[in-house]
Amino acid sequence: MAIRTLVRPVVLLTVSAVAVLGIAAPSPAAVGDDTSFALAAGATPYGTVLGPDGAIWIATGAANSIARIDAKGVVTNFPVPTAASTPRFITVGSDKNLWFTEQTGNKIGRITTAGVITEFPVTTPGAEPFAIAPGPDGNLWFTEQAANKIGRITTSGSVTEFTIPTPASVPYGIVAGPAGSNDMYFTESAGDKIGKITSSGAITEFPLTTGARPFGIATVGSALWVAEHGINKLAQLQGSTVLEISLPAGTQPLWITQGPGPTMWVSFFGTSSVAVFTAAGSLQAIYPLDSGAKPTGLTQGSDGNIWVAESGIAKVARVLSGQLPSSVAPPVVTPSGVAVGATATTTSGTWAYEPTSYTYQWQRCTTNATTSCAVIPGAAAATYVVTSADAGKHLISSVAATNLNGSVSAVNSVPVQVGGSATPAPTASPTPTPTATSKRTTTLLTIAGPAAVARGSAATFVVTVNPSTAAGVVNLTYRQGAKRVLVTNLKPVNGVVSSSFAPPANWSKGKGRVIARFAPTSPTVNSFAKSIHLLKVR
Repeated sequence: MAIRTLVRPVVLLTVSAVAVLGIAAPSPAAVGDDTSFALAAGATPYGTVLGPDGAIWIATGAANSIARIDAKGVVTNFPVPTAASTPRFITVGSDKNLWFTEQTGNKIGRITTAGVITEFPVTTPGAEPFAIAPGPDGNLWFTEQAANKIGRITTSGSVTEFTIPTPASVPYGIVAGPAGSNDMYFTESAGDKIGKITSSGAITEFPLTTGARPFGIATVGSALWVAEHGINKLAQLQGSTVLEISLPAGTQPLWITQGPGPTMWVSFFGTSSVAVFTAAGSLQAIYPLDSGAKPTGLTQGSDGNIWVAESGIAKVARVLSGQLPSSVAPPVVTPSGVAVGATATTTSGTWAYEPTSYTYQWQRCTTNATTSCAVIPGAAAATYVVTSADAGKHLISSVAATNLNGSVSAVNSVPVQVGGSATPAPTASPTPTPTATSKRTTTLLTIAGPAAVARGSAATFVVTVNPSTAAGVVNLTYRQGAKRVLVTNLKPVNGVVSSSFAPPANWSKGKGRVIARFAPTSPTVNSFAKSIHLLKVR
């Protein structure tokens, strides 16, 4: 069916104002607004992916490098060892490294989050490896455009190739199937087909409309979607049946990714724009990018926004998706019991989707129920000096978070009891010089995250280190029986680190665990710590 083009801005996700007792919300930015960040000169970026470190990683094509861009837009460039290798697409492997294709270098590259690159040659000479994606078997799968094959590479670098039945089909995109599927799906851009390949290499093909030239392919929610670049359509594969949705003329859809909600985002190569759809395929809005952008690969970042490779102008654009901050853990007031004259301090809490600022408001409660609370005028900082008016009552802090898309309603801390008598000023005493035999500060870890997650669906787990000044790193183990996925050397920022994890398809439904371990830089100052979060795999 044909779909009418909408123009910006169409808001997909409701931007809620901060309505808690006098905390004003800044005006939100418009959904679809974009900011571009320059890559190396001559770059022709194609693939983008959210890395395990929370940054966006880009294969820069003609610039022969892998670029990393953080949430603030700072770009770091890592040259590929093989000259003129033309890195095209990039993904994250089960080993938590990033894997990319070298189209003219005829290699598969692996890069750590520290920037160390290792290259593995593809068996067939001149194969032109193009797109790459993680498989449910823990391996990486990639398309070979010139060799007309699908390649599989283990995380140790062993390559196996499988020939596509249709000659000269020019395979393009590749992706793991919906949850519960153990197969990979790929597009045949010259063969006008969708291919399915099992873990053992058996291939089945599904024909599309003649001239479709299918390029990008993605799993959105529980459905498989394909960009039919040649006929300005999107196709959904349901079993062996193909359903098509018509797009505006000249849009030339190229790549697809899942956005928040979930929504589906598509790069329109022909009109230098991006479009957002519901997961069911209903077009919501089209947002123009810079003139001549020629957008290709796109991905959702840790900020919830969509990051798009602009192959025509050597840039990457961040397109606002409307995703607001989401509370993972409420703020905490310390000390838990406070007296008149003392200073109470609140954390900002833990939030997903990259808050850029926080707003604080203290409230006085007649009981330990938040319904009995009222705003304390002027108490709008992270600290509050307790007054005699608070004696015998309770205090809570309300914290609201704001990111590039806007603000959300404040989240309240647990009420803390206020004592009735003033605390005398402490007598100053010299600070003892620490020695090697001084008692270590006890370090505590807490893990916040969902109690259940579906196989193949990503979830965010946030680890809080107390005290927040503890120096060291957090190592995470995602475990089910003998199956383990390790994420190491996460450095806390203000006592918080986060990690995204999707249970592999080969995990069983049932019980799992997330284990966090804190390894202090100075064991004589901070202690080791461990925390376990029970996780049900669906």
